[in-house]
Amino acid sequence: MKEKPVVGIATDGAHSAKERLTRFRAVDLSSGKELFSKAIGNWTNNIGEFLGIVEAVRYVMEHPESPRTIYSDSITAITWYCNKQTASSRRCPALQKAEIFLKVMEARIKDIDYDK
Repeated sequence: MKEKPVVGIATDGAHSAKERLTRFRAVDLSSGKELFSKAIGNWTNNIGEFLGIVEAVRYVMEHPESPRTIYSDSITAITWYCNKQTASSRRCPALQKAEIFLKVMEARIKDIDYDK
């Protein structure tokens, strides 16, 4: 079994059908500090997971002292991140902006690692 990481940024997304609200957030694993938390409206869990990763990449770029490994439990979101494009038929503006950001910043984000 893989050991639990103690350094890095953990991201997570969630969707509440009852509240009709999708959220994502990130936590610094070494300090336990929440780095950001956002609600994005009624989308999907996978969209929340993906946007959490992209927002973590932005965070790393803006805070060079932060850990450069991002953890996600979503294979789908990691795949979308690697492809710099989602496979979702739901097209929210934040999703489109995230895809463009990843494509434009490709050279600057090559050294940011991701893991499950």
